Amino acid sequence: MGKESYFSIYCGYLFIFGLLIHLYSIPNIFFVYIDDTWRLFGILLWGSYFILSAISAYVYYRFPGNTRLGTYFFVFTVGAGSLTAINLYGIQALADEPFYQGVYINILWGQLFLILFAWTKWIPIHTRKRVAQGVTIGLGAFFLFHGPGVMNAWNDGGLYVWLFKDAAQALIWPGFALFFSGIWTRVIMAAGIDIDITPEERAREIQRYEAEKEAQKRKLSEEMLSSGRYLEYGELDYPIESIDSYREKGSTTFEDVEFLYRENDIRYFSRIKFNPPKEMILYQENGQWYCQTAGQEPEKVLLPESTIKTEEKLRPFEDDKRAYLKRAIRERLEVPHFVEVPDDIDESKIERYK
Repeated sequence: MGKESYFSIYCGYLFIFGLLIHLYSIPNIFFVYIDDTWRLFGILLWGSYFILSAISAYVYYRFPGNTRLGTYFFVFTVGAGSLTAINLYGIQALADEPFYQGVYINILWGQLFLILFAWTKWIPIHTRKRVAQGVTIGLGAFFLFHGPGVMNAWNDGGLYVWLFKDAAQALIWPGFALFFSGIWTRVIMAAGIDIDITPEERAREIQRYEAEKEAQKRKLSEEMLSSGRYLEYGELDYPIESIDSYREKGSTTFEDVEFLYRENDIRYFSRIKFNPPKEMILYQENGQWYCQTAGQEPEKVLLPESTIKTEEKLRPFEDDKRAYLKRAIRERLEVPHFVEVPDDIDESKIERYK
């Protein structure tokens, strides 16, 4: 797989990950007001994110294999920026409720303590994970309290109004700010914990994840082996990720295949175990699914039930050949040699498998 373009990474940092920064910066600057100093701070925060996200995107683009460095920059730009924008809104929105503003600020001190706790190396990882799980439970409980409370408060009734009296309406939007602030606190805690996991612990977690994934993948195969159906059918686990899994008829092992594009209800894959990779197509005929590898006879295959049920829904999200090649150029993806390039697409811009 090729490397993503810098522009696509930057757009991800700026618009997708920075959504809360934008949403909360707008009211900070235009609608919620304490004095000019707070408004200036909101403007500087919003403007700085455009610059810092460009730096972070470059780090991710330039050093894609350095997970630790990428995590630090992601947390610094998106996490810290979101926390600041959200809590700036919460503090300003409670300017007319000094008591609850003080409570909100004290909760923020608690969030800062939790973040420092999670990033403190000498505290055992197990303890930090337990505290982080407690934060997750607390967020869930707060959502169950705040969500229904808000619905009733808008109708001037319910537990929210009974607890907070005349301040109930003023607490609705700061409550949402506190919830999103808590989510980012939990994310930053998770980053601090994850960075301190030793290579041995990480290897064990990856091994456990791969074992669970393999067990799930082979569940149907075990049934087939016991019934002898593996001699009649192959299997294709599609779609699960960018790399899918395929088992040939008569084989008991899976191999990785890469989905490429769909054209005229035929889906094209690359069997990347071959050197060079071979083209494989997936199509349906008289209600039966078939896979056919270049140079081989077609064979019946079974697809997961989830794929069969959602096959129609998948179509709008699958590229045709032209869209696939344009995306490959844009994101610098490597294209198999067997994929023919139309005349109106510049083949010199296509990166082929090495």
